[in-house]
Order: sequence, then C-alpha cells, then structure tokens
Amino acid sequence: MSLNDRRETRCNILPHAACRIGQHRIPDKAARTLQLLRSGKWLLCHRRLFPCTSLFMPATLLEWSVPAAILLCAIGLCAAHFVGFRTLQWGAALGCLSIGYAIMLVQASEFSPYKQAVEDAFILCGVMLACRALQSRRCRQTSLYVDIAVLLASTAMVIVSVVLFASAKLESFFVQAFCALVIWRATLSFSRRIATASDKVLTVAFLFIALVLTGQCILYIAAPTPDLALGEWRLSVWGTLIQYTGLLGSIVLTFAVFIATSYDAIEKYRHQAHTDALTGLLNRQGLDSRLDSVFRPAFPEAATPTGVIMADIDNFKRINDIFGHAFGDMVLARFGSLLRQEADPQACAARMGGEEFLLLLPGADLESATAVAEEIRASFVSLRWAPHAPDARFTASMGVTVVEADEPFASALKRADDLLYAAKRRGRNCTVWNV
Repeated sequence: MSLNDRRETRCNILPHAACRIGQHRIPDKAARTLQLLRSGKWLLCHRRLFPCTSLFMPATLLEWSVPAAILLCAIGLCAAHFVGFRTLQWGAALGCLSIGYAIMLVQASEFSPYKQAVEDAFILCGVMLACRALQSRRCRQTSLYVDIAVLLASTAMVIVSVVLFASAKLESFFVQAFCALVIWRATLSFSRRIATASDKVLTVAFLFIALVLTGQCILYIAAPTPDLALGEWRLSVWGTLIQYTGLLGSIVLTFAVFIATSYDAIEKYRHQAHTDALTGLLNRQGLDSRLDSVFRPAFPEAATPTGVIMADIDNFKRINDIFGHAFGDMVLARFGSLLRQEADPQACAARMGGEEFLLLLPGADLESATAVAEEIRASFVSLRWAPHAPDARFTASMGVTVVEADEPFASALKRADDLLYAAKRRGRNCTVWNV
C-alpha cells in the first residue's frame, strides 16, 4: 500500500471512529483534537495529547520584527557606549530581552518545558539588568542573591505551568508578574533618591512599564480567555499582546535612556564650565549662575540674613616664588577644601580668581559668619606642609559682612572686599567684620 493510500485510509477511518463514540455530544475540545488528528497535526507528549499547530505554522516576518526591533535598540545603546555614554548595561539588558523573545518564536515543541523556561529566564534577566542599571546611578544595587532567588522562583512556576497544567496563559501570567515585581521594587527604591532631571525621566519610564505589566497581569486574571493549547497561544491575541508589550517597553526605555544620557552630558559639561579644576569650588561663571538661580531672587525680600565671607591667602606670590607653582597650587587646593567643608547644600563656596575666595552662608547672621571665618583662618594656620615645607606656616585674611534687606548682592560683595583689604592693612592673618 502506498503512502498516499495509507493517509487516505486513516482519514476515512477517523470520521467513523467519531461516529462510533455514540449519539453523545462530543465536547468542543475533543472535537478539535479529532480534527487535528485527522489532519495529522498531533503530538503525543508525557502521555497527553497536545495540538501542535505551531509546528505547521512557522513565525511570520512580522512576528520576527519584535525581537529584531528590540535587538536594534540594544545595538544602539551599546554603540552609544563607545562614543562616551554610559549605556552599555542598558544595551545588555535589551539584548537579553531580544534573545528571550526570539526563542519564543522558535518552533521546538519537543523541548518543552525547557524552551519556555529558557525564554522566560532571558526575559526576566533582561528586566533585572535594566533595574540594576537604574539603581547603579545612585551607587546602590539589589543583592545578587535576591535576583537569583527571584529568577529560580519564576523558572519553577513556569515549569509547573507547562508540565502540570499545560497552560500557556498561566506561564505568561507568572513571567509577567515576576517582571512587574522586579520593576516595582527597583522603581520605588530609586524614586526616593531622585536628584536630577535625568533621574525623573527614567523613573517615569519605569513607572509606565510597571503599570503596563501590572495591568496586563490583572487582565489575565479577570478576563475570560479561550482554552488554548501551548502551540496555539503564540498565534492568539494574548500571545501577540505579550510580544508587543515587550516591544513597547523596549522602545520607551531606549528613548528614556537616551534622553537621560543627554541630560547627564549637558549637566557634566555645565559642571566642568562652572567649576574651578584646581580647588573643586565654583569659578566666577559658576558663582554668577548660582546667584541668578538661587540667591539673587531671595535677596530683595530676604527674611533671613546671608553671611558673606571674602578670604585671601596672605603673601601668596612669595609662596610661589619660594616653593614653586606646583606647591602654590597645593596650598590653593587645601585652602579650598577648608571652605568646602563649611559649604553645606545651602552654602556656596567659590574661587574668585588667584588666591581670593568667597563663601556665602544663607541664614547666617554676622556673629555666626564671623565665627565660621575665624575657624577657617585658624585651621589654615595650623596646617602642616611636610615634606615640602615642614616649618612653614601660612595665613589668610578675612572680610565678613551680611546682605542687608533690599540690598543688591554686588553692594554686599564690594563691602566684604573692602573689609578684606582692611584686614590686610591691619597686618594680615585676621578677620574684620561689619554690617
């Protein structure tokens, strides 16, 4: 008997077998199984009969576009790393995600449930890498053991869903739920330490992704879904929803990372332009910018005083002439560090040029500002300079005043400068103050 004859015989037998079941009504699932058996689309696995339509319906080009698009996002982020941006970890996260979505489209039902466990593990690892990249911006990381425990728990639930329940819906629900859990944990932890505009952009992006995944999990629980077998799930609306959720999240994350990276780059160059490289204090340009954004609007209606300290290192030209310019730079740097110790988040320390420095103390009256100036002056005198100049003692002069109500800042700055030169005329190494 030829192969075609055998197929013909099998197809003729099945309808009679279906009729011999009796006059009883055949359930829809059983009828579908008989239909698949008749067409030859069947698979006997673990003594259970599963339809394997996916074996005869390979992934379309449109379906492959999802992991391809995610991979392109990953390549773009990795490429940005080589031109100076810190995006490599983000690229690795999307790379893992694209591998997971690509494995999802591979036709290999004989490897079930290992295939499902591997694809979901890659997806969850990609989410974890993205969360670790977010937290690394504030030098905080979740314990690696916690991530491993979450990954193992997710894998266990995926295997149970596939082996015991043969439910692609349950498998999808668990992997989405674990991804949402990891993102919520990282986002809520990071949101308490937001410091820059780029942090806000990334936090909004992660919140959006977390809300989408959470809503999808709720939809899985609440909405009735057809009783689809493993092979049919990918081609259903629910399978399509999973793929395009991953694509949407990847695109949102990529745009957020590039926007945040651009903000970081702008802030970096602004900081370099406004900071004195030798002392780490603000330079004159940075001081003007700080006054425009923080101090100047507050001065006309200042309810609290603002202390102004002008400081100058005595005989600095002689220090350069005797010990050299490299040693002079070290003196400037150490004096700047003394000012930086007094510059809390509300205060402002700047190098005005040469050996002249400025310290602004919002909320400090004349007495407290003078005490701060005296502390800085005494600390500078007590510094030791071994081995370059073990017996040398250097001094500084200070002029202290406060900004009066409705007074332009330039006027208070000139008064502090006049008081500084008054200290020079008194013999240096002293503090002169006035209102």
